Amino acid sequence: MKSEKIFSSLNILLDNVEGTNLLLEYLSEFSRRIFSSRDFKSILNNFYSELRKIYANQHIEFVLWHNHQRLVKFVFDERNGRVAPVEEFTEVNSLYNYVLEKQQPVLTNNYRQFCDSQGLTDCGIPASSWLGIPMTVRGKVQGMVVLWDENPERYFLLQDKQFLSVVTNVVSFAIENLSLYEYIVEKNGSYKIFETVLPKGIYRNSTKSIINHLLTAVLGLHDVQYTGIFLRSQYYDRWRVLSEKYEGKEFSHLGLELMKHLPQLKDEQLNSQDYLYWHEQYLSHPLNSILQDTAKKFRLNAAMLFPFAIGQSYYGVWVIGFRRDEEEVSNEEMQLFQFVFYLLVQLIEKKALIERKNKYEAYMKHLEKMKLAGELASGSAHHLNNILSVILAKTQLLQRKLKDPRFQKDLQTIEQVALDGAQAVRRLQSLTNVREDASESTLIDLNKLVQEVVEIARPRFEREAQFKGIVYDLKLSLGKIYPVKGDSAGLREVLLNLVNNALDAMPKGGQLSIQTTLKDNDVLIFISDTGVGIPENIRERIFEPFFTTKGEKGNGLGLSIAAEIISRHRGKIYVDSIPNKGSIFMIELPAVMDKDLPSLEPAPAADQFAFKVLLVDDEGVVRETLAEMLEDEGCEVTMAKNAEDAVLKFQKYQCDLVLTDLSMPGVNGYELARRIKEINPNVPVFLITGWNQLDRKFLESNRVIDGIIEKPFNMKQIKQHITKFWQKKGNLQRLPSLD
Repeated sequence: MKSEKIFSSLNILLDNVEGTNLLLEYLSEFSRRIFSSRDFKSILNNFYSELRKIYANQHIEFVLWHNHQRLVKFVFDERNGRVAPVEEFTEVNSLYNYVLEKQQPVLTNNYRQFCDSQGLTDCGIPASSWLGIPMTVRGKVQGMVVLWDENPERYFLLQDKQFLSVVTNVVSFAIENLSLYEYIVEKNGSYKIFETVLPKGIYRNSTKSIINHLLTAVLGLHDVQYTGIFLRSQYYDRWRVLSEKYEGKEFSHLGLELMKHLPQLKDEQLNSQDYLYWHEQYLSHPLNSILQDTAKKFRLNAAMLFPFAIGQSYYGVWVIGFRRDEEEVSNEEMQLFQFVFYLLVQLIEKKALIERKNKYEAYMKHLEKMKLAGELASGSAHHLNNILSVILAKTQLLQRKLKDPRFQKDLQTIEQVALDGAQAVRRLQSLTNVREDASESTLIDLNKLVQEVVEIARPRFEREAQFKGIVYDLKLSLGKIYPVKGDSAGLREVLLNLVNNALDAMPKGGQLSIQTTLKDNDVLIFISDTGVGIPENIRERIFEPFFTTKGEKGNGLGLSIAAEIISRHRGKIYVDSIPNKGSIFMIELPAVMDKDLPSLEPAPAADQFAFKVLLVDDEGVVRETLAEMLEDEGCEVTMAKNAEDAVLKFQKYQCDLVLTDLSMPGVNGYELARRIKEINPNVPVFLITGWNQLDRKFLESNRVIDGIIEKPFNMKQIKQHITKFWQKKGNLQRLPSLD
């Protein structure tokens, strides 16, 4: 039995806190080095040196399939310090052949057993773990990369296979690109064109420059009047010109004309590897509907179309337009066009790869910003939650003492804003964490929520607007709707954000409309404005994190968080806009029908909450405010400012329950709970914390904490937590009293 698992250095890299960022940086540098290699041997040597950084103990082999006829194995030559061929691989029934034939990666941590199960020879290799990755480009196998290890204590993981598949794919593109280039420039006769189009070292220039060189060279061939490359996303049926070259200004609009008809191409045609040749004499041809009218308009009588697909990103076509007498294309011409086509596709694939790399790098920058935001929020959350706790507690105490209705409405607004502030802090704290689903939340009357949002925003669109000399016209249309289930503070934040955005979009005033209605089993909320609108080219990006059109005034988090909150509520958010006319946002949330209404737990009787409470908190104002709240509920409160003081008072006063802050100097709340349980294990201990990122599974595994109360809190929440604990214990009716 294996005593210990030892993985590759890749496992250590990915387990690091900065693993994802470091891995993307590595892939970026790896791609740069591979594509800057000047020859085939440099590619292999660079590939080997990069792999050796991560796989320091494993054997690394390259097997190349020369002309699809013989296999040649390359390994690192220690004497010469470079990768060199060692043997021609003559075995035909090995795991190497298996990978090449299946064109699929194979990972096994029991090499011999795997070979036996597949009826393959082990080639005499003393391998325990073995990993083979085929080198393929557009279905063509070039060879494979193999790593193996004879040490039975070392394993390959799935992440090794995924990582090697990515870097091998990059190397495969580089090898084929270089091989095609070297093959073409060595040709003479009709292929001498490439010696001027692609002079020595041209492949190190920009991708766009090489594509333009190739198209210009094709344009110089006999009878060619136009050539262009067109791309469209595999998700949107919208074509664009990547590059085009033409003879004379009369063809300057030919590309625009073609884009009108290219949507008629079927996906199966675009996925095909076959070229299509069209001539005006062909009465029945699949390209007639696309090319016939356009060719006649521009006096072309023949055309060639090469379709291609770039991974899962783009479809494309290369179009060549002729004025020629011959109906057919000669074999020599066809070979030349095919060579150019292969080069073009390679270059476009390289360009797409760079685009993906840039997107990953941009995404990583977003993650870094999110990480920084999370760290800042986490560092200040405890202090902010303490402040909000005092505000909430004092507000609730004043609500009980001040019965004048003139003050009650203002106090309720203060209370609600403080609660919303607490929710905002929690969302920022967990910005990069997995969010809990909103399904275990409360029932919400969205009409009431809209009215609350209007009241919160009213100072802005009334007093502030009057100060600026502008007028906002608010139009509310609240229909008859069912409630929804979720987080009221989160949805309130979404609506308030959309309202504020609408006001921002109307710097000179305008109409803000909010409507609620019911459609089937969904509640719909419409928020519209008559403002500047959202340009079409950025409309699809407005829900991306950190994307903003407000410059320094915006952080780009508002709509991304709004979309995330709506998604957690199993809803959807849509936007439509017309520049200089306005925008409309629609939120769709599942309604809760009568049969789905949750049963409400009965509130505990007033005389059931008369506890002897030990309250421990190092923050004096928080401690005293919470004590005042508990005493107002009929509890007898003993206060302590640290763990040592708390233990002494617990033993002296025989308290019924303990409420302790988590973060305290010296002994923290968890350690205090452990000491309390050693004295009396039957007394419940509740942690009070402003960090709000504790693992809820922690409660199930420890034996000293009976509940967690998050700051900021109100008395209702505290009573709910404590009551829920006693209900779970099954002895709510035996709650202690002060009799």
